[in-house]
Amino acid sequence: MKALIKAIIFSSFFVSIKTADEQTCLDCICKHESFGCTPRPCAWDDDAVSCGYFQIKHVYYLDCGTPGLRSGENTEDGWKRCALDYSCSVQCIRAYINRYAGQCNKPISACERMSRLHNGGPNGCSLARTDVYWNAVKRCAGGK
Repeated sequence: MKALIKAIIFSSFFVSIKTADEQTCLDCICKHESFGCTPRPCAWDDDAVSCGYFQIKHVYYLDCGTPGLRSGENTEDGWKRCALDYSCSVQCIRAYINRYAGQCNKPISACERMSRLHNGGPNGCSLARTDVYWNAVKRCAGGK
């Protein structure tokens, strides 16, 4: 029984550390994407329109499962509304990362995986073009 209690306490501690590290990583991605973690208006960004705190594109929103989409609402309106809502954006990012995490075949930290997938898409972990992005997030996140 004592061992079970210790295991539960350890697991809870580990989960809280993981959650804190994930939140730090999300904060750093948000700061990097929106110059201080602010809800930026939709604008053209390299190859498509990006919106909100995390500069989420419409195709990314579709890939993350369209969180917050209201009944009868078209996905473009849902995407723009979600991207401008911090909680909805985080829900989208988590779903996107969970969907594509298996694409990262090399051993990397959870923050690096999140950063590279967010920036580079499903194959972001293997794209050299995500190096600069990851290095910026890593500096902010204290090297994690």
